[in-house]
Amino acid sequence: MLKHLTFMIFLSWALVSYSQQLKEQNYQQGLDFAKEGKYEEAIVSFSKAIEVQPLDAYAWYNRAMAKNMMGEYESAIDDFTTCIGLSRSYEKVWYNRGLTKLYVGQYDGAIFDLNQALQIQRNYPEANYYRAYLYELRGLYDFACTDYQNAASKGYRVPAEKLQACRDTNYNGLLKNPLLKLFKTSKQKSYGTTEKRPIAIGCYENVERYLRLLRSPEGKFVPFEIKPLPELTVVKITYSSKGKAQEKNLYFDLNKPCDALIIKGFKTFKEIPESGPP
Repeated sequence: MLKHLTFMIFLSWALVSYSQQLKEQNYQQGLDFAKEGKYEEAIVSFSKAIEVQPLDAYAWYNRAMAKNMMGEYESAIDDFTTCIGLSRSYEKVWYNRGLTKLYVGQYDGAIFDLNQALQIQRNYPEANYYRAYLYELRGLYDFACTDYQNAASKGYRVPAEKLQACRDTNYNGLLKNPLLKLFKTSKQKSYGTTEKRPIAIGCYENVERYLRLLRSPEGKFVPFEIKPLPELTVVKITYSSKGKAQEKNLYFDLNKPCDALIIKGFKTFKEIPESGPP
């Protein structure tokens, strides 16, 4: 009986040891793939590590980061939320979930997450900077300027025009007409895809906001490459439609007030509810 019990204890220890080795192997493969820019492969490896040890917070965190690089923002938020449930005191997961919520227009949730990151780590200039940007999008310029100045005092390279705008009581230079969400789709096929029918976007910051909110005909994130020009900003996008790889140029007019529509045949992200604590 004692020998049998000893054997069972040894077998249990061996299984745990093998499980740990398998998790570490998959986890390291995921990190190596991510360093090489092979994010799809990294996601697969981190998923295998999670299957072996589902309570490993770092595997969830790194899979979320890899998904972010692929533009899979909604799924990344889910992974960050699981990670927070496993390790609430890790400031970087709150910070990165906040940035991801910013990408999909969850502004209140993003501010909540950056608040949490700053409560855990007071000296976190990146969190100050992006919370300032969120306040700026919301039109809360006093709060935005306080955070921009805090970020700069902590060593973050805040654009000089932001700090200059904060010295002006009229806040000239801060966003007055931000793009928060995309609601309507253009009915004209040439809208946004020709120089004669550019997307009225208002300012350069809104260009990236538009591209992060845009989704392909298949509902996927649309990778983009911005090429600023004197008159128009041209963006090359790549996407898949009916299983075929496609390319298209989008044209943005920075000088006209923002009145952006979704280009014909495309979508915006599928809106998910704002979330506070996990």
